[in-house]
Amino acid sequence: MQKTGRSIILLTLTAFLCLVGTNPALALDIYWKPSEKNTGYSQRLYSTTNKVDIQVRVEDAEEVQVNGEEAMQYGDDDSDLWLLDEYILEPGENTISVSVTLDESATDDEDEEDVETSGEITITVFDRPLSGSTRYFEDVGEGITAFDGAVELTLPENAVITRGSRAAWDQGVTVRSSEPLFKLSPKYVPLSPVYTINAPASSYSLSDAGELTLEYDSATGANNGYITVLYAMPNMMYPQAMQRQNSYNLTGDSVTVPFSKTGFGNYLVVRVIQDFQDFYLKQEGKIDLEWARPYIMTLWSRGIMGGLERYPDGRPVPEGFFGLANSSGSSEISITRKEFITMLGKGMRLPVTFSLPHLRTFQDLQGIELEQIQYIEAAMRAGWIPSTAPKDGRLSFRPGDPLTRGQACIIMARALGLQLPTQDRASQQLQAYFPADYQSTYSWNRPHIIAGIQAGLLPLTKKGALQPDKAVTRAEAARMVYKVMKIANKL
Repeated sequence: MQKTGRSIILLTLTAFLCLVGTNPALALDIYWKPSEKNTGYSQRLYSTTNKVDIQVRVEDAEEVQVNGEEAMQYGDDDSDLWLLDEYILEPGENTISVSVTLDESATDDEDEEDVETSGEITITVFDRPLSGSTRYFEDVGEGITAFDGAVELTLPENAVITRGSRAAWDQGVTVRSSEPLFKLSPKYVPLSPVYTINAPASSYSLSDAGELTLEYDSATGANNGYITVLYAMPNMMYPQAMQRQNSYNLTGDSVTVPFSKTGFGNYLVVRVIQDFQDFYLKQEGKIDLEWARPYIMTLWSRGIMGGLERYPDGRPVPEGFFGLANSSGSSEISITRKEFITMLGKGMRLPVTFSLPHLRTFQDLQGIELEQIQYIEAAMRAGWIPSTAPKDGRLSFRPGDPLTRGQACIIMARALGLQLPTQDRASQQLQAYFPADYQSTYSWNRPHIIAGIQAGLLPLTKKGALQPDKAVTRAEAARMVYKVMKIANKL
């Protein structure tokens, strides 16, 4: 019994001495965390972001490389912690491979073969617009695509992010998907997450404008043409700040909007469910505007046409009304030249630029909105507005004047580039069909009027009556712009 006990003690002591005399392999551990979040490092298998910080823990390392990129040692020379910040992953599965070069103290050791000098982990990036998902792109190139095509920004070749008049040092773009943190207006039903597209700084912009296409929930938005995109500037994500955008290329599951040079910010696809009382005045024994509903609702939902805040007499337009008829509902409201040009410019996606007041073509644009000024000036540059002889060396547009039917034909025909008949042919046709109105036209604008009639842009409500000097109503203007957009494939 005593002999057996001594044998057990000897065996245990021998095993202990063997363990003490052996150098175990030094561990190499790889961890990661999302770069934009202040969270702890882990070895999670999945990520909703593609920009991560990699952490490597290994002893006695002289150099650590992560997928061929050199990591930085954190702390003093004896630290076993190495970091590689802001590493960009690809959508789907990513293998993170680490290789270690040992320092001299480790390589001089006879048991250097027991030190782990390589390792790897796998991180899978979910490529769908889950709430909180983020995609980072190191440059815009000719555009970016995020979340398996749910967000697609298309830009001209060689577009860059600018700071002032120069290319910015940081060309990165971040795209984030999130749920709205506020209650939308009852007139909107959200069909997508909020997509936030940001540059490195709020003062940055793009060298060129582009287009942004967003996917939406087709099941929720099916069979409804009143789908649009709301936009809010960066750091202004609240209901009152979100404005309807000029949306187009509406398909069963996606919609496109312009992405301006300063278009960074928040985008949300919605279905519009609001209606206006103007369309039901006939039921109260007033004028009939029900026919205008499809044109008005399409242009309003797509951010091309807006409701009036005040009637021509200065009284506020009540909530729930669009401002198509006067306050008594007995007659329609005429559209102004500035509003028509702005609507048509938006519908035709006319590029606009900012110009200083002293460089503008027209000298009577003071006191109107900057957006209207930009579209008026752009329409003039595009040749939509006929030139007139200046008075006292100054050109005037008369932005607040009512638009006439004859003027509308000139603008629409030029915007569409319609083929015009000769002046003699146009004069013959107008004189034959509209003998009473023939003398109210000029020879130079008769070809535009004939082209507008033939294209279905100028409705003729009374036989033999052209009424070229009659003011166009807001409802009639909506129909005109809608038809121009349809001919131009801009709907």
